Amino acid sequence: MTQNTPQILLVEDNTELLSTLTRFFQRQGYTVFSTRSGEEAVEIALSHRPDIAVMDVMLHEGPGGPLGMDGFEACRAIRDRGFDRPVLFLTAKLAEQDTLQGFAAGGDDYITKPFSLLELKARIDANLRRAGLSHRLYNFGDLEIDLERYTIRHPNHIERLRSRERDLLRCFIENRGRILSRESLLEQVWGSALHTSNRTVDTHVRTLRKKLRDDAHQPRFIETLHGVGYQFIAKEKDAGS
Repeated sequence: MTQNTPQILLVEDNTELLSTLTRFFQRQGYTVFSTRSGEEAVEIALSHRPDIAVMDVMLHEGPGGPLGMDGFEACRAIRDRGFDRPVLFLTAKLAEQDTLQGFAAGGDDYITKPFSLLELKARIDANLRRAGLSHRLYNFGDLEIDLERYTIRHPNHIERLRSRERDLLRCFIENRGRILSRESLLEQVWGSALHTSNRTVDTHVRTLRKKLRDDAHQPRFIETLHGVGYQFIAKEKDAGS
């Protein structure tokens, strides 16, 4: 497993969600295997041995039609045959007994729907680190950004990030150089553009800019493209692992 090209298995019977997840993780640099079937997920996990498997619990489609293997059964099957990589469950279930059942089946983590794409990625990254992926730091000019510790380290002081600010900054960094509309940011950071306004994005960007300012209090890195969105402009140097 390498830091730059982790392999991920996505198992989700909702075609639209599976397509969204696949595109997102491909953009993040992952090698993606995807399927709607629990049975096929077992085959992929055992033959390709991806670095992490993300499984929907309620899988309704099997190769023979409905009532195929669900996520818990698929997880037990790969665990019984020696798959030792992290498994994260996706589910709409909230009951404690369902969560416990997931862990008993061999799962390492559990995230309930709906979720933001960056929240899911943060969970995946945390599980990959525990499995041996090293801590990632970002260096831009005189700044050191540690998203896992929620900090921006300036030469003379440290700024602390709130959770949503961290997620927003992560989105900017991982899409640096790209123009991101407010709607795209809402989808990637907040998980939906339906119940949150563009003003929310603007407010968080304004706060984030203050924390990224240089010692002369000059704004940097995040540019506004009026009527379009935002763009993160920065050249990374001496990035540590």
